[in-house]
Amino acid sequence: MIDEVAPAREPLAEEPIPARVVRGGARRPRRMRRARPTVRSGSLAVVLAAAILTGLALAFQGFARWAGEHPGWAVLLGLAAVPVLYALLRGMPHARDLRRAARAGMAEAEADALAATRTAPPVPVDEPADPPTRTQQPPLLADAFPPGPEEPTLAAPFHDGRTAPLPEPEAPAPYATEPYAPDWEPEPEAEAVALTAAELDGVDLAALDFAALDPDTFEEAVAALCRRDGCADAETVGGAGDLGADVLATAPDGRRVVIQCKRYGPENKVGSQDLQRFGGTCWSVHGAQLAVLVTTSEFTAPAEEYADSCGIRCINGIELTAWAEGTGPAPWGPGATLG
Repeated sequence: MIDEVAPAREPLAEEPIPARVVRGGARRPRRMRRARPTVRSGSLAVVLAAAILTGLALAFQGFARWAGEHPGWAVLLGLAAVPVLYALLRGMPHARDLRRAARAGMAEAEADALAATRTAPPVPVDEPADPPTRTQQPPLLADAFPPGPEEPTLAAPFHDGRTAPLPEPEAPAPYATEPYAPDWEPEPEAEAVALTAAELDGVDLAALDFAALDPDTFEEAVAALCRRDGCADAETVGGAGDLGADVLATAPDGRRVVIQCKRYGPENKVGSQDLQRFGGTCWSVHGAQLAVLVTTSEFTAPAEEYADSCGIRCINGIELTAWAEGTGPAPWGPGATLG
């Protein structure tokens, strides 16, 4: 028996691997790409699993509604659906496989980027030119333009402080050594008149200027008015501890009169605070049955309102003059008048 010898096979010619041209001019063999089926297939599997779970949730909702109406058939279908769900869950990819596929893809991308940076030629960098020397500096602005025609010279110098010096300022006049004397002389203020109680009893009170009296004399003048009009025991008690009472008297009808005197100028009015302080002591401390506040000025509106509410009699400058002249009533009523 003759053994048949199998013909020898010719070796396959190796095909040259195409080379890739690099930016620097060097050639390197093209590397075969590896298949990456795992990442894409894993993503599709996740999307498919999400769609299936959504459909199952909707189907379970409808099934629960239907099962409430047909409990027997629901039990049978539930038993049949258990193997199907188990098979689906077994076919789904695990999370561990998905993580492995993602890591493999990231590692391959990093390797390609590292190989590309190693083979890329260095980028030429232009060296900065040497800074210009002093001789190479550009001409100044004044040198760049040629000089113009000469300006005409004026005969009269300028007085703007630039083309000609300013004249020296004149020396200020010496200050006057004599003191300043105004053209008018202020009128001296009239001194307040001071009178005693005995002197006031002999003075015509109707012609007396109460605003010209000093504060003590004003209190004595009010007490003299009280004595003139029927209050024989009227006396002044003003001082540091008077507690708001300047004149104490007994009216002709037997009432106890407590008077406070305010010698104010025409621009200074008696306010509500003055009335409040006087109202806090005239009734409780001095036992007044008639409280009176006399002033050479006027009262503010709040002061008059407070006086009306507390029962305090207010006598302003005009009423005081009328009382002294006899044309107005006394504080305790329409009593005696000069006739």
